[in-house]
Amino acid sequence: MSGLHIGALDDAAWGSPWRRRRVGEKVACSMGLVLTALLAPTWPGTLLVAVAAIALIVGAARIRPRVLLAAMSAPIVFLILGAISVLFSVGTAPADAWWHAAFLSVGPTSVAQAARLFAHGLSGTLAVMVLATTTPMVDLLTWLRRFRVPDPLLGIASLTYRLLFVLAETTANVLAAQRCRLGDNPVGRWNGLSRRWHNTAAAVGAIGLRAWDRSSRLTEGLAHRGFETSLVTLPVPRVASPRLITATVVVLAAIWSISLVVAR
Repeated sequence: MSGLHIGALDDAAWGSPWRRRRVGEKVACSMGLVLTALLAPTWPGTLLVAVAAIALIVGAARIRPRVLLAAMSAPIVFLILGAISVLFSVGTAPADAWWHAAFLSVGPTSVAQAARLFAHGLSGTLAVMVLATTTPMVDLLTWLRRFRVPDPLLGIASLTYRLLFVLAETTANVLAAQRCRLGDNPVGRWNGLSRRWHNTAAAVGAIGLRAWDRSSRLTEGLAHRGFETSLVTLPVPRVASPRLITATVVVLAAIWSISLVVAR
């Protein structure tokens, strides 16, 4: 996921109407959909989970569809690659194979397995997005303190997440500077390849040095402010939402009921 997508997703989570809802309720809703996506029959369970997740994200949470599409772009690529790897069978071609070459073959069994993998993965990812698009990382880390997660681990996770945005901004600035100097438009076939390798190495070096400098300054700033054990943020007051809990139970029960009836 690019820095732009991370920033858009984080902005959507901070501005979502669901940010005032309790984190535990949103975690229960999202994880319930994830487990249903993984365990329910592929048809129609995964389709129902995907529809429910999109309805919650775009409808109830009022997240822009463009933000959801941007957030899903990278996971979809990985899901497609995973499905392609399952699509091809290795070994002796079965009798009902549709295509085979050497030790690779494609048949109805492998196609069905690839389709199931993609369907479960896509619906599960959409279920995770219910939490990702409505809950900033700061809120999630604060909520984890209730379960006695060690403060050093939460502090490292929080600082790493913040540094991701610094790294994304630095990367964008370095690449923009290279484009302004026509570094992305080398002349000649071999000169072009050599220039691209040189530009990539220069960009990686510049980004690494700047990231190290930013992280060092961040460490010094925290030390001067007396940071020793935990990076505590003020919790946002939240009100319980019985409607969300009820809706979660009803939706999950409906998905399981329909899936089991259709699967018979």
